[in-house]
Amino acid sequence: MQIRTLLFILAAGAVSAGCNSDSPVTPSSGTPASGVAMAKAAPDADDPAVVSPFLAELDAQLAAAGSNLRVAKAEFIVDTSNWTGASQTIIANNRSRGLSSEWVAGDPRRDGRVGVTYAFDPRQGREPFTLNPDGSGLRQVPFAELEPYLEETMTAWRGRTCSSAPITRVAVPTGTDPDLLDQLFLGSDGGRPYQQVSDIVQAGWQLPSFFTAFAGSAGNNIIGVTFTFWFVDANGDPTDINRDGKRDTGLAEIYYNTRFAWGSSQALNVVDFYSIITHETGHSLGLAHFGKVFVTKHDGADGIQIADIKYAPKALMNAVYVTGRSEIEGTDNSSFCQIWASKK
Repeated sequence: MQIRTLLFILAAGAVSAGCNSDSPVTPSSGTPASGVAMAKAAPDADDPAVVSPFLAELDAQLAAAGSNLRVAKAEFIVDTSNWTGASQTIIANNRSRGLSSEWVAGDPRRDGRVGVTYAFDPRQGREPFTLNPDGSGLRQVPFAELEPYLEETMTAWRGRTCSSAPITRVAVPTGTDPDLLDQLFLGSDGGRPYQQVSDIVQAGWQLPSFFTAFAGSAGNNIIGVTFTFWFVDANGDPTDINRDGKRDTGLAEIYYNTRFAWGSSQALNVVDFYSIITHETGHSLGLAHFGKVFVTKHDGADGIQIADIKYAPKALMNAVYVTGRSEIEGTDNSSFCQIWASKK
């Protein structure tokens, strides 16, 4: 059985015809998205990582603006169609050691919250595409239909019984943009001023050029990505105010790719809303990729088959998505509890 057929050619044409004409731009250096050069980074406890000069420039912009946030890493889930076993983490600076970071309970920079807050950008970027299992009915999905998928995911993580730390939704003030990366990637988002309203932002769907801007051509295979920011001190160094040996997380923003057709039918021709959104939300809560992924191609002529993808063990937080709906497994739950059970 072949991996689901991706409708990126059809969808790309529909995007250009049906969405806003503004598209993500390259950084001020003028480096084209296709020319993003990646370098291997220092070993990390979470994932092998590569360095993106694009993210380094975003950090420079944050520093120039006087922000106490910097991009820690971008963690993403990829489609198997052209997966080569490449790194699933991108960072801005290869001098950083110990990339693992966590939310600090009672952090005064987050108004002393024990848990985390989250918000949905009411614009959700671009409307993604969905279609029926038989390939018919291609259409864009309005935010009114997306919101239940996003809320289902937050409820799933909030339902872990090992922690009482609240995961609380907050509203986005009218006329404001809750997405920091909108401002850095696009310059602005429809004239809305940026305001950080929550710890975690479900920022919505973006065109493929958004993903190739920071990941080069590999960005075409990214289904969803979570950008984690950590707090820095006056010298620009990551902080560890509770001295747990981990950097202090200050913000997480999540984006999804309109290159893929989305759905909830578990059909091979779509990526599953719940699986991808829950995976990326796991990153925003501090979970890293879990388990090893193996590809065993018995016959190179038939391409990668579903049966060729092996996990050790199978988990929602595996770095590669195959098809269908994935649930929060035992290993995902234990990873969450390891982080959050002590936050009271």
